[in-house]
Amino acid sequence: MGLIGKIVGSDKAIKVVDNVVGIADKLIVDKDQKANIAKNIISDEMASGSSFIRSARPMIIYTGLVLVVLEFFGIRLLSLKLMEADKLMIESSTSIFNFYLMTWSGVVSIYIGGRSYEKVKSKFLKR
Repeated sequence: MGLIGKIVGSDKAIKVVDNVVGIADKLIVDKDQKANIAKNIISDEMASGSSFIRSARPMIIYTGLVLVVLEFFGIRLLSLKLMEADKLMIESSTSIFNFYLMTWSGVVSIYIGGRSYEKVKSKFLKR
């Protein structure tokens, strides 16, 4: 088992990684092929024996929530104050955190939209 297999735990996880990497080569495809690629990746993720592969997307959400809570309690600014950071460093840190919030909220929105679409689609396909 290669390095990736040792990290993520199984050959099925390696297959997931290979599928994700392969998507970059297949960006220009029709809608049906895109849907099939996404379906294959999701089914491979669920079939994987690795708990990390199955929980990677929710982990992004939970990590972001932890960072937002820490920011709410002022941990970042307190750390900067203890490091005796100057005004420029504090402003830069705030700009980076604001950019992070925009990016993270976009990722979460896409994730929630995708999950909602999957649920609605599966509900109507059962009928």
